[in-house]
Amino acid sequence: MIYIINNNVTFNTGNGSLKSMKNGKEVFLSSLNIRVFKCLLEYGVKPVSREDIFKQVWGEQSLNVSSATLNQYISLTRRALLSVGFNDRLIITVAKTGYKINKAISISELDAENPKSPVGEATAVMLSDSRVKTGQTRYHLAIFLRTLSIVLPLALLFFLFFYYQHHRENEKRNFLSYLGMVNGCPVYYSGKYLDKKVGSYLQFLTKNNLYGNRCGKDEFIISRVNHSINATEDSGRQFIAKCVMDSNSLYHICESEYIRAWKKN
Repeated sequence: MIYIINNNVTFNTGNGSLKSMKNGKEVFLSSLNIRVFKCLLEYGVKPVSREDIFKQVWGEQSLNVSSATLNQYISLTRRALLSVGFNDRLIITVAKTGYKINKAISISELDAENPKSPVGEATAVMLSDSRVKTGQTRYHLAIFLRTLSIVLPLALLFFLFFYYQHHRENEKRNFLSYLGMVNGCPVYYSGKYLDKKVGSYLQFLTKNNLYGNRCGKDEFIISRVNHSINATEDSGRQFIAKCVMDSNSLYHICESEYIRAWKKN
């Protein structure tokens, strides 16, 4: 007879082997230990007294067996179960009575000598092991999905936060691009860079002689137009300022105004 304990360990009463269905580790009980463990399994969740175990295992010699001997075989059985990875409490001590099998642990039987059973011990162990592995796989998958459901929203929130901060910083940043010299004055453009139109824009400023011919010490010009200098509107406006930079590179004493920059012909 083969007992399948909690789909975790098999116990073969024929050779006394306790075998893990997870890793294949196997230990063997002695002949008397086999009979003690088999007796407990046959009674199942029903308590069995020490006297009944003595009679069933030792027979006529039961009068010469002490409780200490039985306790030793119970202890050896528990150690053997632990050695093959079964950590649950299978054998429960019943005070002033004897022992019983824990009803919370499932135990099924398989007749290894039954010719009508095509599966046999190895197949039964394989099927049970497959169920255990399937359960473990589902458990790990559930943990992974739960973790993913927490991590992804947090990652998205962090991304949106940093993107918003970066976008805000770009909006706040004062872009000043150096364009060149006009009548001895350094010219800076506020806003997006003019790219390939820098030359024509500097010619435009020179031609219109904005803010005089020369700049004093530490003076420079900041300008900005509301559209391209080649705009097709009837007219446009240009912001232009002459500022002074102190020794700490701070702007002050800026004279600025909006002027009509162009008109459509």
